[in-house]
Amino acid sequence: MKGFSFKDESGLTLIEILVAMAIIMVGLAAVMQAFPLGTQGTETGRRGSTAAFLAEQKIEEIRAWSLAPSPKGFDNMPICNPCIFAGPFNLEGFNSIPGYADYSRTVIVQGPPQAPTANTRLVRVQLDYRRVTSTGVFTGGTQVSVETLIAKR
Repeated sequence: MKGFSFKDESGLTLIEILVAMAIIMVGLAAVMQAFPLGTQGTETGRRGSTAAFLAEQKIEEIRAWSLAPSPKGFDNMPICNPCIFAGPFNLEGFNSIPGYADYSRTVIVQGPPQAPTANTRLVRVQLDYRRVTSTGVFTGGTQVSVETLIAKR
C-alpha cells in the first residue's frame, strides 16, 4: 500500500487566479449594465397596467351611472368627444386623479353612427401617463385606450 504524498501537490498559480477573476468581472459588468434596463422595463409594465386599471375603473363607473335612476341613467348620458364638463365624465388632467398624479383620463361618449344603434353608446376612456427613464426623469406620455358599448335597459 502506497501512502499519500504531499510532494505531487498541484494548485492554481497566481496567473490562473487573475485570469479567472478577470472573466468573472467581465460577466458581472455585463449583468450590471442590463440591470437598469430590466428595472425600467418593470416600471413601464407597472405604469401600463395601472393605466389599464384606471381606464377600466372609469368604464365601470360610467356603466353604473347609465343604470342609475334619473337624473342619471342612459337617457341622460351626455354625448361628447371629449367630455370636458359632464359630471362623472369630466376630463381628469394630470394631478387630478387622487393617488395617481402622473395619469390623466379623458372620456369620449358617442352615439350613432359610431355606436351601432340609437339605444347604444360607444364609451372610450383614454389614459395618458408619463414615462420614467432609467434616470428617474419624466418624459413624453404614453396612452392606453379602453372602449365598450353600453346599451339602454
